[in-house]
Amino acid sequence: MKNIILPCDCRLKWDKEEVELVMCNYHFDEYVDEGFTLPADEFIKNVTYPRGSHYSFKTLARLR
Repeated sequence: MKNIILPCDCRLKWDKEEVELVMCNYHFDEYVDEGFTLPADEFIKNVTYPRGSHYSFKTLARLR
C-alpha cells in the first residue's frame, strides 16, 4: 500500500482496492462541520486536490 503524508499532516494510503485517509485536525473539523453530507471519496479528492494539498497535478498523477 502506498503511503504519503500531505503538507497538512493528513496521511493518505491507497492501493488498487481501497483508499484510506487519516485526517489532520483541520480536515477532521472541516469534515465534521460539513455534517458528513459530502461523500467520503469526494472529500478525499478535495483534500488531495493540488490547491488544498500543495501537490501539483504531475506529482499526484505520479503517485497514483
